[in-house]
Amino acid sequence: MVINGYKISEAARAKGFTESALRFYEQEGVVVPDRTDTGYRDYGEDDLESLRFVARAKRLGLRLEEITELLALLQDDECHPVQARMRQLVTERIDEGQRQVADLVAFTAQLQAAAAHLAVHTPDGACDDDCGCRTEPTPTNSRRSETLPLVGTASSAVACSLEPALVGGRIDDWKNTVAQAEDREQLPDGIRLRFPRHIDVAALSELAADEQTCCEFFTFTIGIHANAVTLDVTGPADAQPVITAMFGAAA
Repeated sequence: MVINGYKISEAARAKGFTESALRFYEQEGVVVPDRTDTGYRDYGEDDLESLRFVARAKRLGLRLEEITELLALLQDDECHPVQARMRQLVTERIDEGQRQVADLVAFTAQLQAAAAHLAVHTPDGACDDDCGCRTEPTPTNSRRSETLPLVGTASSAVACSLEPALVGGRIDDWKNTVAQAEDREQLPDGIRLRFPRHIDVAALSELAADEQTCCEFFTFTIGIHANAVTLDVTGPADAQPVITAMFGAAA
């Protein structure tokens, strides 16, 4: 038996997949290796390159049908269509991630409010209509001003005190603003966004001030230059995932 390429076990080991994963990809038509005369799978170099692409696309959260679409574009040996479609898909994942951040922060705030309400009234005997086991916290007893730790952070200093109902709107405000950025530069403790000179600096300043009021771990620095306006968003190490989720990462 002669195999010119790689057996399934060798291909799986080389690209960090399990053999069952490669069989699944073959079944779905993602990467289909040749077969030897005796029926063994024979992965060539092109197959390994495809698997390398699949591995990276999976790390970016792309779905199987999206990966299959991109692989078909790769066959044309033209980078631009692949890159344009991949950028569109990654941007969609960014939008999904921002919505998830908003949902998780709002849910954490609800849990914090419930925990506070559970400590307000403990009746003697059975639960009554005023104890936190039965009733929802109201805006007056939900400890609105208390800082609420953000999901996924290790430090209580990385916290948000914005009312849960307002989190989604604030995320949308930042999404619309960040969409105007022409470039991003990675900073040691955050990100620098570069905007066109005609951006509404007053509105940008107001949004940054509002954000810093409820999320004191952020530091915002606005720079006005001859041909651009920059916004530096920095914070502690625990805040870096939040900064990336809200403001993006440098290309």
